Amino acid sequence: MDLQEFLTNFHDHLAHRLDVYEQAIYLYLVRHSRLLGLQEVTIGFKSARTRLACGIGTDGTPMSEGTAYKKLASLQSKGAVEILRTDYAGRRIRVRVPSEIPGVIPSETESPPPDLERIDFFSVAENRLLILKREEFRCFYTLRHLDERNYVIDHVVPGPARDNSYRNVVAASREANNRKGKQPADDFIRRLFREGYLTEAEFRDRLVRLAMLQRGELKPDLPIANSNRAAAAGSHLLAGSCRALRAAPPQESAIVVPTGGPLCAAKVRTGPDRPVAPNPEEIGVPQITV
Repeated sequence: MDLQEFLTNFHDHLAHRLDVYEQAIYLYLVRHSRLLGLQEVTIGFKSARTRLACGIGTDGTPMSEGTAYKKLASLQSKGAVEILRTDYAGRRIRVRVPSEIPGVIPSETESPPPDLERIDFFSVAENRLLILKREEFRCFYTLRHLDERNYVIDHVVPGPARDNSYRNVVAASREANNRKGKQPADDFIRRLFREGYLTEAEFRDRLVRLAMLQRGELKPDLPIANSNRAAAAGSHLLAGSCRALRAAPPQESAIVVPTGGPLCAAKVRTGPDRPVAPNPEEIGVPQITV
């Protein structure tokens, strides 16, 4: 028997279920059975009771024989012992350690899910891939195609005390990251529109997505991890499945947004060979002030 394990389990999980006399009897039985490598022991309580405990009833006197048998029966009802038979030498008892008593040691349960608000999506490589997937393998700012080799994680709100939560980081191309520098994200998006990198529809969509991001509405999908491995530190996810993520092929997409007048659609290529967006006037979109 592992004595350290026994004492830990006894005090942490079993002792509070037993009264003082029950604890005294149980420990006496363990001492004369399991501690000696035996599963069973025969105890004559008429004599043994004087060596168990005293002072609970009348000060300085041992428990009565009747009390000893009553507490032994209670221990059996609680699963700590099993009374096998009675003979001339006493009662034959099988003694169980706490780990053998049903319901005493709490079963292992799944760890609670990681706290999304506390996860570091900048410093942990696996978590950076979750942001890339959230952005659907496209630069948050320019919508250019990205893959696992050419993306970086950019802070929406830069600064020395950077927030690495999912609310403040996006996947971006290296070019966009370098051009943005320390500009606030909304200013950089306006600059991209003025310089013709975004259509009006894309410009409006990026501002909407930025607002959603900062409100916490663009949550990355967390992989389902083994509960015993998940987020021992809140900032680390075992996201092995992320390594299997691969970029989707280029595709055509249509974005329809209100512009203050009739609804209009701007259909642009969103693949890696996507050209610079045309001037809004060339596609019939009213100019807006930025």
